[in-house]
Amino acid sequence: MATVIWTDKAKAARRKLYVEGVINFGIFTALKVVRKIESITDELEYFPELGYREPLLEGKKLKYRACHINKRFKIIYWFDKVKDKVIIEYIWDVHRAPQNLRGKMMQQ
Repeated sequence: MATVIWTDKAKAARRKLYVEGVINFGIFTALKVVRKIESITDELEYFPELGYREPLLEGKKLKYRACHINKRFKIIYWFDKVKDKVIIEYIWDVHRAPQNLRGKMMQQ
């Protein structure tokens, strides 16, 4: 079973997603998204390569994967096989320009 680790950037994006969800759509909808994120996180513990290879991040040093939370957001992560850890890097709004995702992950 892999350990799931959230980077600070991913934690901030998750918090922002929840707060904006409460403000724009109400607490029940925001909690539904939180439960979906928790569900994906639980699945990644047992199936760390569950997500598809993120085509926008091909060619990077790390092999990024993605899982959709809903039609608008996806979790960007990578799997360290040696340490058996899933590192969640970011929650990405798919309506953003694709080059911005590449820019966010430039340091890797």
